[in-house]
Amino acid sequence: MSNAPVSANFPVIEHEAFSLQQIPTPLSRLILRETHLLKLTRAFKDTFGGQGVFAQPEPIVIDLSGIENSGKWVDFPALVSLLRNYKLDPIAVIGGNAKQREQAKLARLPQIESRAQDASPIKPNAPAPAAPAALPTPQAPIEPATIAPPEMDAVQAPKEPRLSSHDLHPPLVIRHPVRSGAELYAKQADLIITSMVSTGARVVADGSIYVHGALKGTAAAGVNGLIQSRIFCESFEPEIIAINGIYLDGEQLANHPAWGKRVLIELDAKNQIDIRSFN
Repeated sequence: MSNAPVSANFPVIEHEAFSLQQIPTPLSRLILRETHLLKLTRAFKDTFGGQGVFAQPEPIVIDLSGIENSGKWVDFPALVSLLRNYKLDPIAVIGGNAKQREQAKLARLPQIESRAQDASPIKPNAPAPAAPAALPTPQAPIEPATIAPPEMDAVQAPKEPRLSSHDLHPPLVIRHPVRSGAELYAKQADLIITSMVSTGARVVADGSIYVHGALKGTAAAGVNGLIQSRIFCESFEPEIIAINGIYLDGEQLANHPAWGKRVLIELDAKNQIDIRSFN
């Protein structure tokens, strides 16, 4: 597919990981079929290359109907960061189960009426019906740094903290390997894993994450705004790491000098991910 920006008159763009459609409102709709951030990053790169979907940032809604029966956890801050780098500015969600809607709410993505979810895609150059009054006012789009080449950092300004270290409960301790496909979430707590995290597994915490083994899957710390959160692991081999919605994916990480080493990961003074190896 061409890497040029897509015309605002496209009716639908299909990918196995997502479907991007225009609906009879001022907004377009992203139907999410995949929640794994690395797969979504690759899907957008394969589909759009290094260019934005539109010539200018456009507000969209995220349709969760395709994953609402999956029970999958969605890293909305990281997803929003990815979409904004392709000039898609998410302002709300449609559909989804109660858990996914709560996750979206924590990322400041409100739920809108599902009536728009059932609308047919607009045909090119067809006049759009009047927008429903209930739709939220789009936020001003954030001008992103270009992400598409995998060697560049995908950076989003961190969320305002909603938790402090005083709000954390005792840590959640997992005393067995976290297998591929498993998802763990330590709500208002640190997460301690005494074994490895396999490729394809996801571990998430409102606090910090400590992996006393190899980290081969995805780890997201500080997902509810605790910017002091850290990630520690004995062997650094992840697919994705994220702190407070700022993330790096496996392609960016594989060439890092700390790969395979014992590391500590945190945000630096410029709110960028800092990865340090130590003995």
